[in-house]
Amino acid sequence: MLRVLTCTLCLTHDCTLRCNYCYAGRKYRHAMRHETARRAIDICIDEAERLRQGMDLSFFGGEPLMEWELLQWCYEYLESQAHRLIVRPRYGITTNGTLLTPKRLEWLAERDFLIGISVDGSPAMHNTNRCYADGSGSHSSVARAVALINEHPTVRSKAICVVSPNTVHLLAEGVQWLSSHFRREIGLNIDYWSNWTDEQFEILCKQYARVAELVLDSYRMDTPIRLSNLEHKILSHIHAHADNKDCVKCSIGEREIGVSVDGNFFPCSRLIGIGDEPELNFGNVHDGINRARQNYIIATRGNTTPECKLCEFRSRCLNSCGCTNHAASGYINRVSPFLCCSEKLFIETADTLAETLYAEQNPAFLKLFYQKSPGRAEN
Repeated sequence: MLRVLTCTLCLTHDCTLRCNYCYAGRKYRHAMRHETARRAIDICIDEAERLRQGMDLSFFGGEPLMEWELLQWCYEYLESQAHRLIVRPRYGITTNGTLLTPKRLEWLAERDFLIGISVDGSPAMHNTNRCYADGSGSHSSVARAVALINEHPTVRSKAICVVSPNTVHLLAEGVQWLSSHFRREIGLNIDYWSNWTDEQFEILCKQYARVAELVLDSYRMDTPIRLSNLEHKILSHIHAHADNKDCVKCSIGEREIGVSVDGNFFPCSRLIGIGDEPELNFGNVHDGINRARQNYIIATRGNTTPECKLCEFRSRCLNSCGCTNHAASGYINRVSPFLCCSEKLFIETADTLAETLYAEQNPAFLKLFYQKSPGRAEN
């Protein structure tokens, strides 16, 4: 399988919302210059060529749709240089949806963008944290964007639902809303930047059990809820002994370059923040990639937590994900106790769900994970 270098441009520090849990730094009017974007794309093309890899281009923020003209310019520029790449690039955007219009969606759809839309489920869950500057909730605006996406069945899209300590009690309600209004992939992003109490983790356990019941019922009705968190854990078990197992592996600093508004390079888009973190920076658009810094980050990433080496789930959890570790522990190679407990919860829940559906020879489950008809699946 051809590896791909992902270049993520943080187009602006400005945003239409002021989400309580945002990890992308202070919001203010500061956008990337066209020349900065061009240099970043050129350097990433050179890197993809050097590594003999493909290249994807993604847009991040702030809210990237606030810089719509710049986004279009970046797309056209990479397209003009696409002949230098092994395969045609693919594109993606992470947006809060408040500025998504039919015209813009049509433009993105025609160019096969993967649209990650941030929507925290139900109105009660979403409006707790995802508010405008005046404190009013944004759910109605985002729901309109979700409806727009639903009108385009061929658009590649996924929902990004953040689960925070102050909304965890609404998790099942949020998944239920999403499954009713967004018949596509749903990703639950745990807010590892916040401090979780033991009581809040207990609520997470109970809510996740309710989510698993919703997913189980959806498979039995042949309308499966595509919850990526559970699916990744199931696949990590099914392909545990395969050479090319289909589960998430971290590639920060190696196959991912996040570019700040001012053109500084970071090993992951989720580590850019305000763009001035010296510990995680490995170059810029003016001086190029700092190989010594890049190699240090690659060598340092992973997991040095002793307890993980003895854990039966070590190959199936996020213990080596640099940005998740950094959010939870402050280090790209150390696992926090909460991350450990939450990952065990997700794996055990996924295994129980999969065992139940497999024992029932559920057609939708077998088709999705084994591509076989009932009665033919094998352990």
